[in-house]
Amino acid sequence: MARSEKKRPLRLALGWIFGLGFAGYLIWALRAEDALHVVHKQLEQTSAGIVVTGEIQNASATPASVNVEVSFFNSNGQKLADEVIALPSLPVGASASFRTQPKMLSDVKDYSIYVHSGKNMYGN
Repeated sequence: MARSEKKRPLRLALGWIFGLGFAGYLIWALRAEDALHVVHKQLEQTSAGIVVTGEIQNASATPASVNVEVSFFNSNGQKLADEVIALPSLPVGASASFRTQPKMLSDVKDYSIYVHSGKNMYGN
């Protein structure tokens, strides 16, 4: 019984080291995912239809190819349409504008913007 009590502080220390290491990895991984920022966005009604315009900024340490997915929703939260806009390689620190094609939609009350910058850490 004396042997197991001596191992307890070592197991506790190893558990803390592992936990802190894992927390550090998660923080690093999430920081790396947030490298592209939408710095401006706007929903506009034009004579040709509804459009979303915006600007993406690359705050990462490497150039990035970017796909911007814009979805349009009605007042009930149902998706009416979506569009993916491909932006060429965006240099470090640079910004690029995007604009959807005009869509003849009625009852557009909301929209979302999702920025894809290649595969994530899970391979998706």
